[in-house]
Amino acid sequence: MTDVVTVDEHGRYRLRLERHLDHARSEVWRALTSVRCPPRLAQVAPRADPPRLLEYRTGDTAVRWEIADDGRAGSVLVFTQVCGSRQDGVDEMGWWLTALEVLGEWLDGDTHTDFPRRARCMIERCRCAFG
Repeated sequence: MTDVVTVDEHGRYRLRLERHLDHARSEVWRALTSVRCPPRLAQVAPRADPPRLLEYRTGDTAVRWEIADDGRAGSVLVFTQVCGSRQDGVDEMGWWLTALEVLGEWLDGDTHTDFPRRARCMIERCRCAFG
């Protein structure tokens, strides 16, 4: 697991989350496409190259999932988000950290998660840490 937050030369926030998963790329793709996006991205047409790439763009925000085989039976998921404002970056960081946790749980067969509550808690933690 690797999590990195950076600010580029234009002041945009970039979140990069990497997860090693014990599931094939095709399984990750199926689960990934069932994870809810934040409401402001839900209506944006994605760019997709199944089962390797899924990307959404709207305004100054871009989210991207890349899935690669890990050379064994699993895969590596790299999620990136670029957004123009600090507050959006901090709030959405909590959303995406939760989404990746839930994605891993779904892949492991646990479909009984309280995503909204967990996301609110993680967003608050991110606000405290980075706000």
